[in-house]
Amino acid sequence: MDFRQLYYYREIIREASISKAAEKLHIAQPPLSQLLKRLEDELETTLIHRYRQKWEVTEAGRLLYDYANQIIGQSDQLKKRIHELEMGQGGTIEIGVSSSCYNLLIDYLHNFRSLYPNVKILIHSGDSETLIEKLKEKEIDIAIVMRPSMTDDYDVKTLESEPNILITPESWASSLPEEPELKDLVHLPFIMLGAMKDYTFRNDLLKSFARRGIKPDIVMECKDLPILVSLVSHELGISIIPGMNKKSLVTEHLKIYKLPQLEVTVEPVFLKLKDIHMSTAANNFWNLVN
Repeated sequence: MDFRQLYYYREIIREASISKAAEKLHIAQPPLSQLLKRLEDELETTLIHRYRQKWEVTEAGRLLYDYANQIIGQSDQLKKRIHELEMGQGGTIEIGVSSSCYNLLIDYLHNFRSLYPNVKILIHSGDSETLIEKLKEKEIDIAIVMRPSMTDDYDVKTLESEPNILITPESWASSLPEEPELKDLVHLPFIMLGAMKDYTFRNDLLKSFARRGIKPDIVMECKDLPILVSLVSHELGISIIPGMNKKSLVTEHLKIYKLPQLEVTVEPVFLKLKDIHMSTAANNFWNLVN
């Protein structure tokens, strides 16, 4: 029993006539009669009781008709899904976003959803180092992270960067000038954004202090920005973080300062692996990024 037999059988039942089914299917009547006979032989049952003036579908015949409807319906649905995939109208995209960049992703998600509402988007969160590894292992299609030091293996789309910022507990503001410099920070406990593979932010920040002949009083290190920000808001220290996270911060109990004299810069970027096949939906998302 194959798909063609099921399709033809369904038309015979729908038309309640082999001749009418043959006319609709644009085939001769005898092959259709032979097909029905072969189905009955294969299933070892009678599908249709034939009388001179009428016929009657047996219980087995109705069961096969229901089965044929189900199989043909599933086939039609499969074709539709494949067409949607090929056109980028369906399927799933897996996007990794670091905690420092997730506010930058929102507008792109809005735009993409308005164009492709049937595409499912799975969002992976984590620090930039972890997401780079997921991208290398092809666990995600696209990542939005802080720019790593080496990008030779990736296609890169750079987003607008912002200066790094100093965050302190609001209650500590009186211990700092209105426009603090690095030298004004050394008397306060410092929570450092943790070192990450392929990223130089930590070392670059320490070099900025060193060039001024000073060292921060590092009491904690943390790779996760939301946790780091929470630690600062709970008065456990101050920190310097990439400015791209500013819009995402829960600023309650925080004081935020610009640090224009700080040489360290971090760019947010969209990354995907070079020379790798991506789904049409993933490519559509990538092409949406200017």
